[in-house]
Amino acid sequence: MSETNWLQPGDTAEIDPGTLVQRTAVTDVVVAAGLLFDSGEFDALGTLYTEDAVFEMEPAPEGFPTTVTTREKITAGLADLWRLNRETVGVYSRHATSNLLITRLDADTAEVYSIFTVTGVYADGRFELRRLGNYVDLLRREGTAWRIAHRRLYMLAPPPLRPALDHSPEPATR
Repeated sequence: MSETNWLQPGDTAEIDPGTLVQRTAVTDVVVAAGLLFDSGEFDALGTLYTEDAVFEMEPAPEGFPTTVTTREKITAGLADLWRLNRETVGVYSRHATSNLLITRLDADTAEVYSIFTVTGVYADGRFELRRLGNYVDLLRREGTAWRIAHRRLYMLAPPPLRPALDHSPEPATR
């Protein structure tokens, strides 16, 4: 999402107790979004988004728009998707968000790459992998709380990580 303020994985130069607190708070928001969706707690889920948030899915599941804007529309759309899954498909979602990599963190902005897996659990005990993809989240600090300002889901190819991770030498020419 951004090309500036890239945090080099493993670099400890910017790690201090205050930074660790902020990283933990950012991580909690990213993980909580899936857990609150699964439990159908949409009022609480809405508090994780900024009022002007943008939510994108590439590609979007059937019946869900590719882009949704504003906290209210995002939570309403996710609630509709949750009801469709429960009432029409008969599946209960279980999100697992893992491999979180905070690529940017400053006083008011954070960027996080992560992997998500959604397992569907059915009343008869069956389960199946429903979705697998990546989140790229841009969070904005509002007062003392971090909120998702822009969430993009990649459900086919993973998003590119920063070129800063590529430290390989240029190939030799003949």
